[in-house]
Amino acid sequence: MEPFRCLPDYGGRCLTSLLGVLQAKRTASDAPLGDVTKRIRGSRGIVLVVLDGLGAQQLSVRAELAPTLSHAQLEPMTSVAPSTTATALTSLTTGAVPGIHGIAGYRILVGDDVLQTLRWTVEGSDAASRFPPESIQPITPQLHLDGAPVPYVAKELFRTSSFTRAHLRGCRYLGSDDPPSMVATAVTAAMESRFVMVYHDGIDKTAHHTGLGDAYDAAIMEAEMMVADLRRQLPDDVAVVVTSDHGQVAGGPSELSLGQAGLAHVAFMSGEGRFRWLHAHPGEAHDLLDHVQNDLGDSAWLFSKRQAIAEGLFGDIDDVVSDRLGDVAVLPHGNDFMADPKEPKESRMKSRHGSLTEAEMLIPLIVL
Repeated sequence: MEPFRCLPDYGGRCLTSLLGVLQAKRTASDAPLGDVTKRIRGSRGIVLVVLDGLGAQQLSVRAELAPTLSHAQLEPMTSVAPSTTATALTSLTTGAVPGIHGIAGYRILVGDDVLQTLRWTVEGSDAASRFPPESIQPITPQLHLDGAPVPYVAKELFRTSSFTRAHLRGCRYLGSDDPPSMVATAVTAAMESRFVMVYHDGIDKTAHHTGLGDAYDAAIMEAEMMVADLRRQLPDDVAVVVTSDHGQVAGGPSELSLGQAGLAHVAFMSGEGRFRWLHAHPGEAHDLLDHVQNDLGDSAWLFSKRQAIAEGLFGDIDDVVSDRLGDVAVLPHGNDFMADPKEPKESRMKSRHGSLTEAEMLIPLIVL
C-alpha cells in the first residue's frame, strides 16, 4: 500500500518558520510554533543546533541512545521539498520557501546547465563565476540580529564555499571542526550574542556512507553528547533549541528505471535519487509522463511540473525558479531510488533522502 504523503507545512509547523520565531520571540498566540515560544519565554539568549540528517522518526526509535534530545522533544516539524540539505538549510536561514529562494534541489537546471548546489559545480567544475550564489539565491538570510551578524559555528571547511555564500551570507562564521570545539565556540559566542547557530553534519555524513546501523547510532550518541555538554556549559537563561534539515530512509538496492520507450523521451536528468527530475526532449513532456506513469506508477509519487507546483511542493514560486525544474518528477515511496547516469557515486549511498515520506520529511524540534 502506498505510504502517507507528508507535504511541507509552509507557514506553519515547518522549518521555514523557525528562525523568525526564535529571533522575534513572538507571543504564543501569533507564532506558528507556539509551543517553542512558550518554552523559550524568559530566555536571555538562544543557541540553535542543526543536526543534519536526524529525522524525527530516526530519533524516536533510538530514544535510549539520546535521552537528552528525546526527553525534550516537542511535536515534529516538516522539512521542505525536496527534503534535501541544500534546499532545507536555505529555507531555514532565509525563512523562504524553495520556490522563492531558488535552491529548489540538489541539482537544478540553470540556463542550459545542471548546477550541483552543495559543491556549486557543473559537471564537476566550479561554477561560482558563471552562477554567482547571490544571483541564484537572492533572498537575504535572517542572519543579522540587533544590528550585528549572527554567530554561526560549523566546520572550517565550509567557510568559503559558494553554498555558504548562498545561504549564510551576512553571518559571523566561526570555524570549528569537532564537537568539543563547537561547544566551546558556541558557549563563548552566546556570551556576546543573544542568538547563535551551530551546524553539525556528522549524522548525515555517516548515514550516507554506512547506512542506518551501528555507525549511525554512534553518530547520534556523539551528537547527544555534544548537545548535553552545550546545555551544561551554558547559563540556565540561555535556551538550547535543536532541529534538523531532513530525515533518512535506508538505501535499498532497488533502482527504479524506465523502459527504453520512456528513456527515449528523456534528454537529461537533475535532482537526486529520491526526487528525480526528468527533462524531456522539446515537445515530448506529455509522452514522457505517460511512460513514467505506466512504468513507475506503483513505486513512486509522480508529478508533472505543473502538478508539483499546484500541489504546493515548493510553496509560492517565481517563474525563474519554475524554469529550474524538470518536466516529470519521480519521488519513490519505498526505499528505492532513481539513478542518473551522470551521478554514479549516488548509487553507492547507504541511505538517502529527498522524497515525501514521513521518515524523510518529519524533523525533530527540541527545546532544552
